Amino acid sequence: MTSPQPTADPAGAPAPKPRLTQSQAKRAGQSSRAMVLSVLATLGIALLVVLLNPPNAERERESTVDVATTAEQASATAGFTATAPAVPEDWSANFARWNGAGTDQVEFWEAGYLTTEEDFAGFKQTTQANPTWLSQQMDNAPATGTRSVDGTQWDLFEPVDGDRYLVGEVDGTTIVVSSSGALDDLDTLASAIQHDLQEG
Repeated sequence: MTSPQPTADPAGAPAPKPRLTQSQAKRAGQSSRAMVLSVLATLGIALLVVLLNPPNAERERESTVDVATTAEQASATAGFTATAPAVPEDWSANFARWNGAGTDQVEFWEAGYLTTEEDFAGFKQTTQANPTWLSQQMDNAPATGTRSVDGTQWDLFEPVDGDRYLVGEVDGTTIVVSSSGALDDLDTLASAIQHDLQEG
């Protein structure tokens, strides 16, 4: 009489490994290859963008804003000499425009620059300034004293945060000079404006 053969325990038997058909394996390989090519293409595009657009510090800025020419055109409308100050060569003008009277009834000439340190410096010039308009142009910055620039006294306005301002009277016009950078930038621009209007 033969002994009964032990039966295999289904729970202990190893699970069968899935097998891919030839077409499934081919599709899987193609997906991996496409992913690699896509990543390489993206990296190539990113590298090309970096090469075509180097950082500002390595690129000489070229301004397309002609402050002097725009100032001449503004002067014909303004009724006063619109200043075109001779700012440092490494400053770059980024706008210059004449602003007609709005609801505040104040017309003014303005221009703005990027400084050596990539800060902003600009000015507004008018013969129609009033306390309300001045306060609006300076974002209600409080007066903190005066500042002498080449012998001319300017009122200094400094908020806790934001741009600083100088306000002065030059050649019969009110000038508001602003800067997001150092006080030296305010002095530089104010001095250039004075020189242009008083000695130009």
